[in-house]
Amino acid sequence: TFYEFVRDDYRRQLEQKNVREKDFDIDNFLNVLEPYYCGGEYDYLLNSDKELDLLHKRFIVFELDNIKDHKILFPITTIIIMEAFINKMRKLKGIRKLILIEEAWKAIASANMADYIRYLYKTVRKYFGEAIVVTQEIEDIISSPIVKESIINNSDCKILLDQRKYLNKFDSIQNLLGLTDKERSQILSINMANHPGRK
Repeated sequence: TFYEFVRDDYRRQLEQKNVREKDFDIDNFLNVLEPYYCGGEYDYLLNSDKELDLLHKRFIVFELDNIKDHKILFPITTIIIMEAFINKMRKLKGIRKLILIEEAWKAIASANMADYIRYLYKTVRKYFGEAIVVTQEIEDIISSPIVKESIINNSDCKILLDQRKYLNKFDSIQNLLGLTDKERSQILSINMANHPGRK
């Protein structure tokens, strides 16, 4: 296993190369990995005996509802998923790639994830890819200074649905998105004159 490799083989390599503990604290690293090793609390994760080839799968969905509130598993799983996409993004040349992050507020709630999303948005187009963030609340994006500029500045297309609940504070959204007064009026008029018989 990876844990055993680090514990035994990699430790020897570090000793042979005289790597200082302040440069890489192997015991601390092993301590962090221990819950995911055999017999640990999360040993059922990251220890598959099957090799999954996510690189060549055309469509992959990761459903995280069961762990979305777990303080340990959610960030780790999210980083693994993002890393799988970044790996796919870099290796599959000439093939269009897309990552869609639904209910993104969970993912960007921490500074680490926000940095990751910023990196993703700044690099995805170079690799013939797209990143899409879907959220119920525009506040989820604009309340994160780390992500706000990255997503907004690097998104050619922004789709806004009914924003009437922001009617009294739409000025900041208008300025942030660079909307004209006409566009503002159009957005705030969504769902205003729905005919009852309309489907």
